[in-house]
Amino acid sequence: MTNKSNKVARVWRSAQLWIGFHRDQNGKKRDVAKLWSPKNATAGINPDPSEQEAFVLVKSANDSEPRDVQIKLRQDQIVLRRDEGLGWEGIIADDHGLTVSINGMRIEIKADGSVVRASDDGTTYLEADGSVLKKTETVEAMMSGDGVELTRRTDTTIAAIRHDGVIAKARDIQQIPTD
Repeated sequence: MTNKSNKVARVWRSAQLWIGFHRDQNGKKRDVAKLWSPKNATAGINPDPSEQEAFVLVKSANDSEPRDVQIKLRQDQIVLRRDEGLGWEGIIADDHGLTVSINGMRIEIKADGSVVRASDDGTTYLEADGSVLKKTETVEAMMSGDGVELTRRTDTTIAAIRHDGVIAKARDIQQIPTD
């Protein structure tokens, strides 16, 4: 059995509810939102966040490299946002799942349990049945949920391992005649 420390690292220092008003009392659009902190710590959620938005500002406990978090409250989603650095930069939670932006990647976890991971090197799909599909600029690869079937396609070749055999061959590429 390992001995665990009872110390907890302090990550956050404080949290404050704010309402950002993007228009003045005459309805004119402001260049910078006017911020107001309600005294009763309650805020309505406006259907149009470009008009008015409610958010909680969570202050970082790290004064040397602060990465404060904004928790934006919308009618259809909750958005967590923080400045770039190590770890996540954004999280969106809605009825359909979660989307996380982390270190240049976008990861979406859908309500059915499927996952999509997109980055500069391609997109990977983990389907709800366990099958995996990877797409890049040069190749598309798939593995079935039970691991029995594997395929790989490029512009010039196709290869597959199936329950009934193996195939690997050049793909037929039709040349378009040029005049």
